[in-house]
Amino acid sequence: MLQLLENQRTEELRARLEQAGCVFDFRVLAFDPTATPGEAEHRLALQILFETINERARLWRLELIAKDARHAKQRWPDLTPDLAQARPQALDLEAVRELARDDGPLCRAFRDPPYGTQLQVADFREWLQVLRLYPDEGLQVFDWVGDGDAEPHRSHWSCYFDDGKEWWGIWCLTLYNPRRRTLSALAASATD
Repeated sequence: MLQLLENQRTEELRARLEQAGCVFDFRVLAFDPTATPGEAEHRLALQILFETINERARLWRLELIAKDARHAKQRWPDLTPDLAQARPQALDLEAVRELARDDGPLCRAFRDPPYGTQLQVADFREWLQVLRLYPDEGLQVFDWVGDGDAEPHRSHWSCYFDDGKEWWGIWCLTLYNPRRRTLSALAASATD
């Protein structure tokens, strides 16, 4: 029903964003044209995203251990989410439009992570295109963590979000675009 949409453009963008210090993890999936997505499909998109996050963390740990064997005995956090505990909130059209604004909170978070970045508004717009975040295309958007300060309990389903609740913030959204038949998931959590 869901198929990972990966192409050269997406991979090049992901590599460029990572190189520039972007803290957002994301995946874009094609959705079966005969199906109608519900919360279960959004959860599946999150599961796929967190499998990617876990794999990236595993490779990073292996690289770190290769550089310094003392890290082999380190206890690493388990980033596996308990998605059964996650409680999404649907965003209304105005909130979705705010996500896509060049001066909105998503753009500010994208361009200003804890360690800085050289990313520009043009990079943000390109990222939105890859995510298919077009507010006027009838998007169904779920926010899975809310405001980490005001609602810290909403993100207890994964320790992935613990760092971001210290200072910078947390993000976790799924976006279904019915016109493009895509389901995207994004997450970020960072601290200084």
